[in-house]
Amino acid sequence: MSSGLRELIKQERNLRITVNSVRQFISSESDNAELISVRLELLENAYKQFKIVRTEIELKTDHLSSTSDDLNDMTLDQTREDENIEILVQFEDDYCELKSKLLHLLSAVRRSIDENSAPSTSAVSDSSATLARVKLPEIKLPSFSGNSKEWITFRDSFKSLIHSSNLLSDTDMFCYLRSAVSGEALQSIASVDVTAANYEFAWSTLEKRYENRKLLVKSYLESLFSIEWVQNESYEALNKLLSEFERNLQMLQKVGENPDQWSTLLVHMVCSRLDQSTPPSIPNAPQF
Repeated sequence: MSSGLRELIKQERNLRITVNSVRQFISSESDNAELISVRLELLENAYKQFKIVRTEIELKTDHLSSTSDDLNDMTLDQTREDENIEILVQFEDDYCELKSKLLHLLSAVRRSIDENSAPSTSAVSDSSATLARVKLPEIKLPSFSGNSKEWITFRDSFKSLIHSSNLLSDTDMFCYLRSAVSGEALQSIASVDVTAANYEFAWSTLEKRYENRKLLVKSYLESLFSIEWVQNESYEALNKLLSEFERNLQMLQKVGENPDQWSTLLVHMVCSRLDQSTPPSIPNAPQF
């Protein structure tokens, strides 16, 4: 191994240590806004430097093996390339996860400071008000793994919390998006670099893939027809049956269908799923 490659590997290790220190800092739940901002900057610089160092490592590794035409060496080169992509994607995922947590933490601390600095109408002394710190609950981001039935709920929640925010940059919104998606959905945008310019492209990629009205209608109809029958008469079982019907009907309305016109069919579907001891006429049942 050349001295230059050895030095690059050390630099990469140090950058990983930096990221781990940021993770430990988040675990401490600091309420110091200045320290959180410094950690954000540190994480940002580590991410940028890591991409440079990893590219240099890849180039030097390719140079060392470029003189051979052996098939085994070519296979090894492909393996190295796959490993390099995996390393980059993993580091990017860690960066997005930690940055989104730091932004959440910073936002909560700033809200707490703003609330505590507001004029107080109580008899609490100024010194006590200054020392008070309210730990606000962290808003949980919506998540999406690629299940088409979850797309509408995820889309509406993410737009409301993140996409339509005037307080976040496009880079920040991309970080939140990367930390909110997983599985098949994450694979759709995994190769897109986390930059401000790429956020709209990543979001539109997800919309084009999952904003398919025909598939959405099909998935909600399948859920409607696959609702389990009530086996034993009970309030819980009946409530679950009606809730599942209502939820799927609401989602069908969101994608442009009009279930109001299906009332006869829907009443039959509900009644046919009742146990034998429950009368077909259900008091206070929703009108489909």
